Amino acid sequence: MEGAGSIPPVSQVYLFLGKCFSYPQDELYALLKDERIGEEFRALVEELPFTVNFKGIPSPRLPQEELESAYINSFDIGFGPSLPCPLYESAYREDTSSRDITEELLRFYEHFDVRLSDKEKDYPDHLVVELEFMAYLAKKEADAEQRGNDPDPYRRAQLDFLERHLDKWAFKLDEKVQKRIKEPFYQGASAFLREVLSNHLPYLRKSVGHQVDAAKGP
Repeated sequence: MEGAGSIPPVSQVYLFLGKCFSYPQDELYALLKDERIGEEFRALVEELPFTVNFKGIPSPRLPQEELESAYINSFDIGFGPSLPCPLYESAYREDTSSRDITEELLRFYEHFDVRLSDKEKDYPDHLVVELEFMAYLAKKEADAEQRGNDPDPYRRAQLDFLERHLDKWAFKLDEKVQKRIKEPFYQGASAFLREVLSNHLPYLRKSVGHQVDAAKGP
C-alpha cells in the first residue's frame, strides 16, 4: 500500500501487526527474532491512548524456511474454505458478497487518496492492507492535531472502517488461528490483534461521541 514526522503509537501498532501477517522474508524474520523488539513494542503499547492487555508476542519458534512454509500453507495457498486461515475478509463474511466488499474497500482507499501497490498486487480485503490503512488513518489524525486542524474526520473514518470491516471478521480469523495454527508467534499476534480491536473500537466510539455532544452544545 502506498500513501502516508513521527509516527503515533496507534499507527506503529497497526503497522507492526501488518508485518506479523506479512510473508516472513529475511529482513522481517530477523526483526521478529530480535529480542529487543519485544521490549520496545511493549513500551510502545503502553503509549496507546486506550488500555490493552498485552501478554507479549513470542518470537517465531520455527527456522525461517519452515516459517515461510508454514505461512504459505496456513495463509497463502489458494483461496477458500480449504485454506486453514485465509487472510482475506471475503473468506469470512457471509452477510455480503466479495464484490461488494471489494468495491466498498476501494471507495474507502480512494476517498483518502490511498492506492494499492501494483508491484505487490495487493488485494483490497487482505488483512495486511486493512491494517496498513488503519495505520494511515491514525497518522492522518495525529498530523491534523499537530497542525491545529480538526482530527475528527479521521477518527470517524477509523471508527467506520473498523465497524464495517475489521470488526466483522478479524475475530473469526483469530478463532481459526488459535485452533489450526501451531506456531506460537502467529497465535500471539492474532490474539493481540483481537485485543487491540476490542479496545480501540470503544475508544473511538467514545471519542467520536464526545465530539458529537460538543458540537450540539448545551
